[in-house]
Amino acid sequence: MNHGHFPALPPDPWLARPLRSNLCRAHRSWLTTPDSLTAALRTVCPRFQVRILEPGARFPFPDEARLLGISCRQPVWCREVLLCDGALPLVFARSLLPLKDLPRAWPTLDARDPRPLGERLFTDPQVRRTPLHFRKLPRYHPLSPRLRRFPLDLPPWARRSLHVRQGAPLLVTEIFLTLPPKPADPAQAQSFFA
Repeated sequence: MNHGHFPALPPDPWLARPLRSNLCRAHRSWLTTPDSLTAALRTVCPRFQVRILEPGARFPFPDEARLLGISCRQPVWCREVLLCDGALPLVFARSLLPLKDLPRAWPTLDARDPRPLGERLFTDPQVRRTPLHFRKLPRYHPLSPRLRRFPLDLPPWARRSLHVRQGAPLLVTEIFLTLPPKPADPAQAQSFFA
């Protein structure tokens, strides 16, 4: 039986583990923190705060749309924030949710709410999180121009995962701009790469 010749899809550039290259131990440790990044940052940043950047409806980038299972032409609820230690931006975070799922599965989300999204995601028993995936963002990735507005002291490694509530996926992508004052538990990073 002839199945025809189908073009191969490009491999997904998002990895189950970040590569060791260009990552110091502290960066790797923070990047692979398995629990709430907000909670981890609060333990070392007494002046922790969230700065909201231009919330509103947007269209997803192709890799985001693919992960959310929607078209690039389907609008999404978007929240971009900086997680800061006082005035120092530490993490750029981007959260996306198909607009159609907002009223049914995520009715309490408000893109202008100054509270950290992580506080709600990790305390809601209805939310299930998928494993983290990682990627060093190339210059041509659509997120790269957004990062140029902020001081970037680290290689642009991003991590992302889906948070699913009532079958509706919320995509959260986080990128460290600079390291927090103290590293996360280095044992986590070591066991992650074991």
